[in-house]
Amino acid sequence: MMLGLGSGSIAFNPRARLLKLIGAELISDDVVAVTELVKNAYDADAGRVTISFRSVTTPGGEITIADDGSGMDIDTLLGVWMQPGATSRNGGLRRTGRRRRVLGEKGVGRFACDKLGRCLELLSRRAGSDVEVRAVFDWDRFDTTSDVLADIRNDWEVRPANAIERHGTVLRISGLRAAWTERMFRRLATRLSRLCSPFRELDDFTIMLESDEFPHYAGELRSEFLEQAPYRIDAAFDGHECLKIRLNGEPATSDMWSDSRHPCCGPIRARIFAFDLETESLARIGPRAEVRAWLREWSGISVYRDGFRVWPYGEPHDDWLRLDQRRVNNPVERLSNNQVVGFIEISRDQNPDLRDQTNREGLLHNEALVDLRRLLYRVLERLEAARQAVRHPMAHVRTRGRARLSSQDSNGRAPMPSRVPPRQLEGWSELAAAGQAAALVSRTLRPLVSGVREHVDHLRDAMNGNGAPASRRALDRLEGLVEDLSSRVDSVVGMHPELVTSRRTIDVGAELERARMVLRPLLDAGGVRMEVGIRGARLLRVEIRAETFHHLLCILARNSLEWLRARRHRKIRVTARPLGEWCEIVLADTGPGIPPRIAGRVFEPLFSARDGGRGMGLAVARAIVELHRGDISIIHDGRRSGAAFRIVLPRKRARSTIARTE
Repeated sequence: MMLGLGSGSIAFNPRARLLKLIGAELISDDVVAVTELVKNAYDADAGRVTISFRSVTTPGGEITIADDGSGMDIDTLLGVWMQPGATSRNGGLRRTGRRRRVLGEKGVGRFACDKLGRCLELLSRRAGSDVEVRAVFDWDRFDTTSDVLADIRNDWEVRPANAIERHGTVLRISGLRAAWTERMFRRLATRLSRLCSPFRELDDFTIMLESDEFPHYAGELRSEFLEQAPYRIDAAFDGHECLKIRLNGEPATSDMWSDSRHPCCGPIRARIFAFDLETESLARIGPRAEVRAWLREWSGISVYRDGFRVWPYGEPHDDWLRLDQRRVNNPVERLSNNQVVGFIEISRDQNPDLRDQTNREGLLHNEALVDLRRLLYRVLERLEAARQAVRHPMAHVRTRGRARLSSQDSNGRAPMPSRVPPRQLEGWSELAAAGQAAALVSRTLRPLVSGVREHVDHLRDAMNGNGAPASRRALDRLEGLVEDLSSRVDSVVGMHPELVTSRRTIDVGAELERARMVLRPLLDAGGVRMEVGIRGARLLRVEIRAETFHHLLCILARNSLEWLRARRHRKIRVTARPLGEWCEIVLADTGPGIPPRIAGRVFEPLFSARDGGRGMGLAVARAIVELHRGDISIIHDGRRSGAAFRIVLPRKRARSTIARTE
């Protein structure tokens, strides 16, 4: 049938389910949802907000968020709160009555309630009013494909005030969709304790946390360890070309931006604290276990806009500046993400191009964000140079092109020369003596091995093809054992003290196979299977003596063998791969793994978690790696059940390859 011609206008008539879809995009998880509701209380000029959790470890619990803010009347509820996306907050003013910069823009509060639970009871009372507003929402009613948004009706009433004493808003969320775990509660407590910028004191805004199941997390996590950080830098960029930097409380210096293009991110302030992760360094700050736990929660660089945090910057495992990758390229000097606690201050008025993504999960990826990173790298380079001046003063003096930094402490005193503890010195001495003896015995064995090989050759010549097959097979086996013994002797003899300082380039893949052959008797005796392999390159070379490389692998393999004895499935896997200008080697086993509480100590001399252990093997391994300008660390990524060690060594490139890249 032919349709008639005509024209007209039509309006969108969205399905009710659209509200659910938008909420799922805007609010990523329950912790973010609670944080958004706390920010709503801040925008409402609240002086105090209390978040109460009741029976939340199983689905169906209840969360109540109560504030003493300006509250809502029925006109505000119907004309603003019930209109997602409305920008009218306090009459459209950009600042509240307390001169706070309004944080909310997109009206995501109601979506946060939906994310948390199925039902919401909203109570609100305006200051000076003798009535309060009550509204009830069943969010699951919106999860329908048949009804349009206008079909879903929600009940409200205006009644005499009795639930709210003076003014404010109460959100009672019940029928929780997810059970809260201790980890989630810890994340929330940390988020709330870091919600306000350290650059300003928001004494007029207090956040209280209550829980019947996690009472020990109630309140705010403190930042008392910050002021004891050994390295600190304060920086201020004027938005044009001047960067003022103050290191460890010293007088500020000015750096002029020399690049042809000045950063377009606008003025910023930065305050970054850096820590050394060695046990001795942490012990100077406070109880080691407490300091490590605090660092796990606080490490990272956070961003604050107008006094409040922008998520997820600074969250655990959110390495938005790629500091860990940056450290791979220079593991000795660069700081990793878990060594820094930083705060960046921006504002909506002065940094208009640093805008939130719609889902409130970070800033828009634009030129302004790129320039912000450029600025922070400049600041970090100054902090890292100051740190190196303290840790390696002689190397710092020899290095040219860096800023001249003082290695004095805050009181102007020069650092005391480090002294090796007597027990540690004894351990190194015993180990050195054992190494000298092993090298001497190995060198005396070499002539004996050569003599046995000659006798085997004489026997073979004397037999001249004659003799029983069993005798010939026995002779073949004897010859194989002699060659195996010769190879093992060579692997020890090569570490003669006269040769330690010289280096050779090795093929990592070939030496891994050779190391497996050397270790095969020990592996077979322990019922352990060892796999080696290279990923991402046919040829991977590093500059280290083959014997030294074998010693390093033997230390780690022996450590694995000790812990694999009681395991049913015994396996060691060694993989290598190129990583830019570096070679990454990972040795992982199927043992019980390394508990996080002692992970920071395993490389300490004389520390051992095994009965009868001397505690020197991993300390020697670290010394070998650092001697060759590399780094060794423990991998804790949640994917491996056993222990995993990561070694990073500088790659050796062929001259033709270097020429092509220049």
